[in-house]
Amino acid sequence: MSLSAVLIARDEAHRIERCLEALRWADEVVVVVDDASRDETEGIARRFGARVFVRAFDSFSLMRQFADEQATCEWILSVDCDEIVTPQLAAEIRAALATEHTAFRIPHLDYMFGRWIRHGGWYPQYHWRLYRRARATWARAIHERVEFEGSVGTLREPFLHFSHGRVSDFVNKMARYTTTEAEAALAAGRRTNVLRMATEPFLYFGYKYVVQGGWRDGAHGFVLASLMGCYRLLVHLKLWDLAQAQRGDRDSRTCPPRT
Repeated sequence: MSLSAVLIARDEAHRIERCLEALRWADEVVVVVDDASRDETEGIARRFGARVFVRAFDSFSLMRQFADEQATCEWILSVDCDEIVTPQLAAEIRAALATEHTAFRIPHLDYMFGRWIRHGGWYPQYHWRLYRRARATWARAIHERVEFEGSVGTLREPFLHFSHGRVSDFVNKMARYTTTEAEAALAAGRRTNVLRMATEPFLYFGYKYVVQGGWRDGAHGFVLASLMGCYRLLVHLKLWDLAQAQRGDRDSRTCPPRT
């Protein structure tokens, strides 16, 4: 059975080399580079022998779907540039290709702010990353996921995920993701209110920190639970703002209320 390792990338020169080095065992590597990328990502990928395509970004799911369509092998391993496939995981993947399953979910072990995170719902996070190319498609604009039909399996060895080196990295990514999530919510007809804005961030913090045991990771667990609470607050604030702007033109054409 043959396998294509598939990546999408934008300005990933600082870490894609380590990712590609850990994928030399794959039969093929496909890298789709966002055309807004301004560093050496494309050149590094070509030096590793990857098949490289440049494409304008539209959504994560469409980028991943395009990348999969460029692959030629029966199986696809979808990898992010901040992930490392260990030799142990590579061996488990090779063995999995001989099964009758359509897809496998793979756990992720996150390294954030200088520590491996094992609580607060972060480990093990399972993602569908290994699947038969002809029987899977990507969906959703944010927090994209692969959809497929057929039997599935679970691998034991995790991806090593070097997701956020600093809190500022998390915040920058959060700014982009919350905007996309709020836009998707507005398009789906969802709205927010003061009660949800006031309560959901605190409830989510408590869920991550207490229920899911984030406190076990010490200060790191508190910081991550706080950031996730802020994430939920930003989604609601941006959704409220978008809804206000949507009806702004209509309101501007009406007479002001009497005081």
